[in-house]
Amino acid sequence: MLILGINDSHDASACLIKDGKLHVAIAEERRQRIKGIGGFPGQAIDTCLRVAGLRKENIDHVAIATENIVPTNIHNLTATLTISDCWRLQEDYFYPRLYENREVKLSEVFPDFYPVGDMAYPISKIPFITTAEVKGSEMEDIKNMRLNYTSEYFGLDPSNISFYNHHRCHAYYSYYINPSKSENMVIVTSDSGGDSAYTSINIVNNGVFKKIHDAHNSLLGKIYTSTTLLLGMRPNEHEYKIMGLAPYASEFHKADPREIFLDALKVEGLDFVKATDMKDFFFYFKEKLKKFRFDGIAGGLQDFVEIRLVEWFQNIVTETGIGDIVFSGGVANNVKANKRLCELDCVKTLFVPAGPGDESLAIGAAYCVIYDKLGPQKAMEVIMPQQNAYWGSSVDTNDNERFRNDPFVLENYQRIDNCDLSEVAKVIARGEIVALYIAKMEFGPRALGHRSLVTDPSNTLSMRKLNDLIKKRDFWMPFTPSIIDECYNDYIINPKKIDSSYMTVTFDTTELGRSHLKAAIHPYDYTARPQKVTKETCPTYYQLIKKFKEISGIGALLNTSLNIHGKPIVMNPTDLLDEILLKGDIPLKYILINDSFFMKK
Repeated sequence: MLILGINDSHDASACLIKDGKLHVAIAEERRQRIKGIGGFPGQAIDTCLRVAGLRKENIDHVAIATENIVPTNIHNLTATLTISDCWRLQEDYFYPRLYENREVKLSEVFPDFYPVGDMAYPISKIPFITTAEVKGSEMEDIKNMRLNYTSEYFGLDPSNISFYNHHRCHAYYSYYINPSKSENMVIVTSDSGGDSAYTSINIVNNGVFKKIHDAHNSLLGKIYTSTTLLLGMRPNEHEYKIMGLAPYASEFHKADPREIFLDALKVEGLDFVKATDMKDFFFYFKEKLKKFRFDGIAGGLQDFVEIRLVEWFQNIVTETGIGDIVFSGGVANNVKANKRLCELDCVKTLFVPAGPGDESLAIGAAYCVIYDKLGPQKAMEVIMPQQNAYWGSSVDTNDNERFRNDPFVLENYQRIDNCDLSEVAKVIARGEIVALYIAKMEFGPRALGHRSLVTDPSNTLSMRKLNDLIKKRDFWMPFTPSIIDECYNDYIINPKKIDSSYMTVTFDTTELGRSHLKAAIHPYDYTARPQKVTKETCPTYYQLIKKFKEISGIGALLNTSLNIHGKPIVMNPTDLLDEILLKGDIPLKYILINDSFFMKK
C-alpha cells in the first residue's frame, strides 16, 4: 500500500510510505522558502512524488493530520505576522474580546491581510477567522473543503482519504520512528494545542495503543509562546532564544518570575490546573511580569516548564509503572527540559524524535492508516523504524548544474571535483567555515550535517566569524557539536545512553568536552545539544569528522544549519546561490556539494 501523509496546518509537510517503509518526507517551507508556512503542501507533495518516481494516481490512500484545523493556519497567518503584528493581534483583537466583551473580527484588525506563498487551497472559501469566531458548521465546512480538494487533487475516492486526531498523529509518529522499542512504553505528547487538546498519554503494550489521558489545561506551550512575545521575540519561532537566554539569569532575578509562572499552572495527577484568574496567556503575564528584568523572566519561565514537566512525568511513571518514555509535540523541542526529564531516577529511557513538532504530523497520520487497516500486531511487523532522519531529497541534478554553471560561481569559485575529504578537513582545521550540501536532506528543524555550516568546535574565533558574518544569531545563543560515536563518551555525560541522533536532548559535558567543544556548547552552563554521528547513518559526514580528528585530535565539528536568519534550511544548491551567495554581504569561501569542493578564488 502506498500512503501519502499530509499536514496542512502550520509547518505543513508531506511524506510517502510504501508497505511500511518511509521513503521521503519534506516540509513545505523547504520548497516555498517561507519558514513555517501552512496550508496544503502541494510543492512538498510534488517533491515526494518526484523523489519516489511516482505519480498522483499511484497513491492508494491519503492520510491528513488534524481533524479540525484553526482557519488562520490554512491562511498561513502564523508564518506571516511580524512581531509588531503579533502585538496588534493581542491588543486589538484578543484583549477587547476577552476583557471588554466586544465581538471584534480578525478581518477588522488585519483588513489588508493576504497569505504569503502559494496557497493551493481555495482561500476565498475559507473564513479568515480564529476559533473564537467559529460559528455553526464552519469547522465541518472547512474539513469538507479539505477532503474535496484532496480528492480532486489525487483523483481519489473520498473513502480513501482519512483524517486523524492531532495528538494521535504525534504519538504514532514518535513511537514507530523509534528504533529501540521496549515491550511496554508510555507515549507522551504536549504542545500548544491541536484538536481541542494540549497533551495526550498513551500506553503501548507490544504495539497496542491505549490512550489513558488527554488534557485541556496543559498550557506549558501556550505560556512559553506568549512570554516569547512579551520579551519582544517572534512567537512560534523564537522560543529557542528564550531557552538559550535562560541559563544567564541569576537566582535573584528569576526567583519571583518563576513563582508567578508556577502559581499560574499546577500539576495534579495527570492533569494540569490553571489559576482561576488567568483569562488569557498574554495580558495576565504582561501585568504580573512588568517589574522584572528580561533575563529573569526567561530564566523563571524555563525553570517553570522544567519543574512542571518533571512533576508531570513523575506522576505518569507512578500511574503507569513504566519508565520507558517517548516524548513528542512542540513542547518536546525544549531540549533543556528534556535534560531534566532524562535525569529523573524514575525515567529509564527517553526518546525524542527528529522534528517532534507539527512538521512530523504527516508521518504520524500515515502510520495511523497502517495501524487501523492492518491492526497493531501487523503494523509492528510492517512499519520499519528509522535509524536516521535523512528522509528528504538528494542533490537535484538540474539545480546542481545551474549552480556549477552560474556566472557568479564560475567567476568567483575554483571547483575541485572528486575532492578528498582530507582537503576539506584541513580547511576546517585552519579555522575556516565550510558549507556542506551532501546526500539526502534532513527532516525537521535541525541540520544534521547534510545541509550544514561547520567549523572547528574548539575555535571561538571561528564561532564568532560564523555568527557575525553569516548566521547573525543573538550573542547568547549556543551552537551545537556533531560528534563521531567513538568520541561521544569523551565529551558528553549520558549514563543512560539516551538517543542523541537528532539534537533533541541537552547533556552536561566532560572537562575534555569543555575544551574540545568550547565553541559548540553553551558558554554559561557548559551543556551541549549533541548529534552522535555514526558511519552507518551518515557515512560522508562521519568520514569528514574522522579526517578532522586525524588533523586536530578533536572528534567533532561545530554544526549549524545552512541558511540565513529567518529563512528555512536550504533545499537545493540554487537556494544557496540565491539566498546567500548572490546577496553579496555574506562571505562564504568554502562549499562542499557532494564530492565537489568550491573554494573562493
